[in-house]
Amino acid sequence: MTRTLIQHANVLSMDPAVGDFEDADILVENGRIVAVGPNLAAGDAELIDGRGRIVTPGLVNAHIHTWEFQLRGIGADWVGFRDYVANMHGNLATRYGAQDVYLGNLLGALNQLRNGTTTIVDWCHILRDAEMTDVAIDALEESGIRAVFARGTVKPPERPGEVPYHKKPFPREEIVRLRKGRFASDDRLVTLAMAILGPDWGEYDVAAHDIRLAREFGLINSAHTYGRKGKRVVEDGYPRLAAEGLLGPDHNIGHGNCFDETELKIVLDAGCTITATNLTEMLNYEQPAMLGRLVKHGAMPSLGTDCDPYFNSSMLAVTRHAFLHQRELDNRSLWHEGAWPAKTQHSTLTRDALYWATMGGAKAFGLDRKTGSITPGKQADLVMFDCRGMNIFPALPGGNAAHIVVMYAETSDIENVMVAGRWAKRAGQLTFDAKRLERLQEELMSSRLRLFEQGSYKSIPVQRGPQPEKFFV
Repeated sequence: MTRTLIQHANVLSMDPAVGDFEDADILVENGRIVAVGPNLAAGDAELIDGRGRIVTPGLVNAHIHTWEFQLRGIGADWVGFRDYVANMHGNLATRYGAQDVYLGNLLGALNQLRNGTTTIVDWCHILRDAEMTDVAIDALEESGIRAVFARGTVKPPERPGEVPYHKKPFPREEIVRLRKGRFASDDRLVTLAMAILGPDWGEYDVAAHDIRLAREFGLINSAHTYGRKGKRVVEDGYPRLAAEGLLGPDHNIGHGNCFDETELKIVLDAGCTITATNLTEMLNYEQPAMLGRLVKHGAMPSLGTDCDPYFNSSMLAVTRHAFLHQRELDNRSLWHEGAWPAKTQHSTLTRDALYWATMGGAKAFGLDRKTGSITPGKQADLVMFDCRGMNIFPALPGGNAAHIVVMYAETSDIENVMVAGRWAKRAGQLTFDAKRLERLQEELMSSRLRLFEQGSYKSIPVQRGPQPEKFFV
């Protein structure tokens, strides 16, 4: 039996039944949380000093394209979503081989652990074949992260004589192979889901087929929504799916911010979940991220980082911006209603944003019995923030712990990260073999440079005004 006792920490459990503590212990045995409270008996447990630290559940990144990790630093000045599709799916993604996927997924997952994320939903829409699929899973498992592997499909440019991707149903043989093979059980650290086209990206019969396939094998399915009317493949796709009984809690929607109120009510009434990638929404969309609108309907947002080519995929950054973004929207609404300044406490608090980034993501993908809160019986996915450094000092003691984590903490303040009772980060350093990590970084750099060469990547010219649609020649 392995036992770990974190002592005298400020604990944010995210579980109302457990509560929060300014000074409490957390006992972990064999990968699970056994008890939370003051003055727990240590016995033969490894003792971890929690003084001056805040402990939270591990963050849940509910939407990330982990394979894009080696393409960082190229996309923020593109002309929005149009150039993302042209440059990523239309060019660089077509240059990927299995080893490129492996490297992106492994280094990307390790970066998530470094940033305090213990669970990712790896929305893997680069996959052309079983080999690429298997190495993507291998990488997640090697990293030690908890992951929902959302097996997706590639979106190559249309070519004469070939069936375009939006007409292709999900390959059934792949789901059969995976569900009857390494994903036969859901009692594992990496589990399976389906990243489907949905009616915004695929024809209606394709969307219906894919949802039925997911249900046949007991899998959550997730779809991107492009959102803008007139740009969807099927204009009335979601109302039709709802009418046919194909929407439910097993369907997750990425983005969703361009839904009108009628469409939003339809998908929420059906029980669908929505994951906001608020930094991407701020960068590329004309409508705000789907946060407060969900809350007003009694639904729970979840958060994701989305695309590494745009920005650092830190869930701390996403959570902070989610809070600030919604607070800005709340302030503007009060102004327009003539109710400014607010006479009562704002409807969005820092604790809400932290809940979205933990339990919100866990609930969206059916993991809330395993993770998302510091609850006895759940697996021990924990993050310890050292509040003694200058980023946070002297906010603790006396400061609001959720406020401190959301508004002050950075990756450099994350001292320890635990996934299912195993340390993934200790004393500020990943526990992953340092020599191997160095070799992997060299391999990933070679992958990046080769992808750029094969894709004829050209850096964006410094200019103002209208930009070209593509930056690849």
